[in-house]
Amino acid sequence: MNQIRRMGLLMMVGMLAISPVFGQTKPVPEQRRPAANAPASDVAPYKAQDGSGASYILDGLPMLLALHHDTEVGTNKPVDVYMFVIEMQIMNSDGNLEPIGLQIHNYYTRWPQDLKTVFNPHNARDCKIWNGLQTRAMRNRNPKIKTWPYVELVTAVDAHVLQTNEDGAVWWSDDIECWGSTDRFSPF
Repeated sequence: MNQIRRMGLLMMVGMLAISPVFGQTKPVPEQRRPAANAPASDVAPYKAQDGSGASYILDGLPMLLALHHDTEVGTNKPVDVYMFVIEMQIMNSDGNLEPIGLQIHNYYTRWPQDLKTVFNPHNARDCKIWNGLQTRAMRNRNPKIKTWPYVELVTAVDAHVLQTNEDGAVWWSDDIECWGSTDRFSPF
C-alpha cells in the first residue's frame, strides 16, 4: 500500500514539474475598469450625467461574477461590490483580430446610489441573471450551431465612481447595464 502511495506522490510531483514546461507560459492579459485610482464622483446629491448618452460597450464571454463585501473610503460604510470578469470578444468581426484572451475586470456596486432617482434599481441583479443565462447557454451549446452566446456590459462614459477601501474605484450600478445575445461567429 505504501508503494502505491509513493508511486502516486511521484506521479503528482512529476506532473507538477512538467506542467510549467507544457502549460501556458504567458499570463492572461487583464485590464481593470474603472481604474483602481479613479477619483470618486459627487455622491450626494446624485449628479445627473451630461445627457450625451455616450456609453462604453463591452462584448464577450462571461468568465467570473463575484460579490465582495467592501467599505467606502472615508466613511467605512459597508458596500457590496460585484467583480464581473468578461473575456473580450469582438462581435461580427471584420477579420482584424483583436487581443485574444484579454480579461476585463469590471467593478460596480450591488445597489444604486439613490433608489428614488435611479431608472432601473436592478441593474446589478440583471447582470447576475445574464451572467447565469449566458454561462448556461455556453455550457449547453450544441457545437454544430454556428452562433455563440455572449454577454454585453454597457457603462456610461461619465459613470459615477465610488472609492472603496478594499477594491479601489467602483462604478455605481446606476450607470451600468447588462444583457445577453448571440453572435454569428465563434470567439477567436
